[in-house]
Amino acid sequence: MSDVLLLAPTIIDGRVSIVRLHGEACFDCGAVNKTLRVGEHVVVRGSIRVWQVATCGCRSRTTV
Repeated sequence: MSDVLLLAPTIIDGRVSIVRLHGEACFDCGAVNKTLRVGEHVVVRGSIRVWQVATCGCRSRTTV
């Protein structure tokens, strides 16, 4: 068994571009011409699908 702590996905309210959800653009700023890396997991409110999004590093998130 792994000792990795699994974090709950961030819940997103409102509409989100499918391109951002598929990791083809930065989830935070929408950039497509920057180097993207794996970001956090998100769920759109009202859905059960968990998406692993990408980020260019333009915004650092902190969890509480």
